[in-house]
Amino acid sequence: MRHGFYLKMSLTNLRKNARLYLPQMFTGAGLTAVFYILLTLAMDERLKNVRGGSYLPTIMPMGTFVVAILSVILIFYTNSFLMKQRKREFGFYNVLGLEKRHVGRILFWESTLSTLASVISGLLLGVLLYKLCALLICRILQVDSVLGFYHVSATSIVPSALFFILVYLAAFLFNRIQITRLNPLELLQSTHTGEKEPRIKWLLLIIGVLSLGAGYYLAVTTDNPLNALNLFFFAALLVILGTYCLFVTGSIALLKFLKGRKSFYYHPRHMISVSGLMYRMKQNAMGLASISILAAMVLVMVSTTASMYTGVKDTLIRKYPHDFYVSASYDTESEQNREIPFEDLREIIYQAARQNHLEIADDCQVTYFACAFNKKQENEFSTNHSENITQIVQCFFVTANEYERLTGTAVSLEKDQLAICSSATKSDIFAVGDTLTMAGKTFSCAQELTSFPVNMSAYSLVNCYGIVVSDEDVFNEIFDFQEKAYKDAASHVNKQLVFDFADEKAVEKSYDNFTDAMYEGIRDYVDSQPESTGGYGTVVDSLWDTMEYLYGMYGTLLFLGILLSLVFLFATALIIYYKQISEGYEDGERFQIMQKVGMSSDEIRGTIRSQILMVFFLPLMVAAMHMAFAFPMLTKLLRVLFQSDEQLFLLCTVASLGVFAMIYVAIYGMTARVYYRIVK
Repeated sequence: MRHGFYLKMSLTNLRKNARLYLPQMFTGAGLTAVFYILLTLAMDERLKNVRGGSYLPTIMPMGTFVVAILSVILIFYTNSFLMKQRKREFGFYNVLGLEKRHVGRILFWESTLSTLASVISGLLLGVLLYKLCALLICRILQVDSVLGFYHVSATSIVPSALFFILVYLAAFLFNRIQITRLNPLELLQSTHTGEKEPRIKWLLLIIGVLSLGAGYYLAVTTDNPLNALNLFFFAALLVILGTYCLFVTGSIALLKFLKGRKSFYYHPRHMISVSGLMYRMKQNAMGLASISILAAMVLVMVSTTASMYTGVKDTLIRKYPHDFYVSASYDTESEQNREIPFEDLREIIYQAARQNHLEIADDCQVTYFACAFNKKQENEFSTNHSENITQIVQCFFVTANEYERLTGTAVSLEKDQLAICSSATKSDIFAVGDTLTMAGKTFSCAQELTSFPVNMSAYSLVNCYGIVVSDEDVFNEIFDFQEKAYKDAASHVNKQLVFDFADEKAVEKSYDNFTDAMYEGIRDYVDSQPESTGGYGTVVDSLWDTMEYLYGMYGTLLFLGILLSLVFLFATALIIYYKQISEGYEDGERFQIMQKVGMSSDEIRGTIRSQILMVFFLPLMVAAMHMAFAFPMLTKLLRVLFQSDEQLFLLCTVASLGVFAMIYVAIYGMTARVYYRIVK
């Protein structure tokens, strides 16, 4: 036979089976486009150099890897569905005289044409959408849009095309091997091959219950951000394993329970739904579990990234009482780290501000020291070494006079009293108790503070406490105690110049030039000192540097979360769509028989509706349950990323669940129409 014959048959088959192949092609094109966009964003030098763009080369490859894994899963999933629907057709080809090698050639041309259509259209879509995505990234990072984004990257096109061609090639080879191994009779009967009524696999059920319970337990009981960081992925794997096991076995147990309830089961709608689901429950369960996991991933990504990004300003306000903290020192022949006097450093800062037309609203000097303790008990901070990092706390000490000078709020304390402020949640504040033993002395916690004049944001991985003591004597007593305990590793008293800018918008435009002028002024000052050996150090903690850091990291994560959520929605819609088609073809003949024996059209529609409500909204409820149990661990995990506003995270979670539920209902409504048409 001529090759044109196989090509013609392939085109005819693709056209006649458009209902099956078009969703696969659209999904493949979408995955290729997303893969190309993420890969290009990671390598675009222009975006990398904008403020906050330094995170793109780090975070985008992670997203590319996730899309690659999901693409392999989805392509093989759709491939298995298509082969199941086409096997009977291939069997007819054998009966009509075509050999398996001829069928293989037809399949080769079908795979080649669908692959080229998916990959080429996906790359074109990726190139067209790249500018939009780049502009969105600039918008999220709050920087001016970089021009010239009609960007076609050969270094992204070639790997993207090659990856998806290889995946589709692997799927084709898998199909070819299947056809080779099956005889024509098996091919003809393949669509009618069902599964026996399954038994409850008790071992699998026990594994599912234990896995899900263990995952939920870790999520609920983890009380430290570092533990949450270490255990989150392990807990997620346990929940995924438990979800699959319980959908496969728990769903069978539930259906058998419903079948045993005669008042429920012996109803035309319920009988057909329950018996039909039980007949092929293994296939249903895997698909439903996959939808549940994908839905939970969407909710986690959207809610966490949205809460982090929207809470940036509130986070900065809480952690930065002032705009700019700076201290500087230089080395001399007689000592190291000699501090630049306050007045000299102040003049350097003001001179740098004048050069860049910036106005400083006010300034002051902060004197404090920070020290790490081991929280042995609720009311005791010890200097004994602890190998358990989750017991480490960071304390920042100032005197009552210093606190009043910096905040304008007076704190009246006795020698054995202190006031305390925590950067963590209220539960951590109350955990300190009414008394606190520290530095060999017991203090009573006289007052709980809502703010602290020293920035504690750099230590967000551990619980931080700002502590106000009564006077210089107590301040020096605690300082001397930790100095003796820690020796060379002891903390030093910090003296920082703190100031605020008058105009935020002016700072955004001139901040980099201002800091360059400041560093140049410090270098000139050090060079002008007769005793200087040339070495110097500057410690800067700035609201603007942290803002760039947070917007860059959170903005990149938000963009990736949005893009991956769209991909997961694609995957969810595809699984639901093919499940509807598959069950429509399987149920069509049975419903026709039922109609012939007396069931009306209304009863058939009611049966279909019963099956939908019984099964396909279960993944949404399971995903919501997963999110509810994951919420405590996610709040701890967000603290690692400088976001501790639980109310904002809860609001974002509820909003994400609501939006996803509406999209899920819309997707299911559209795919259900396909099911109804097939059944009718």
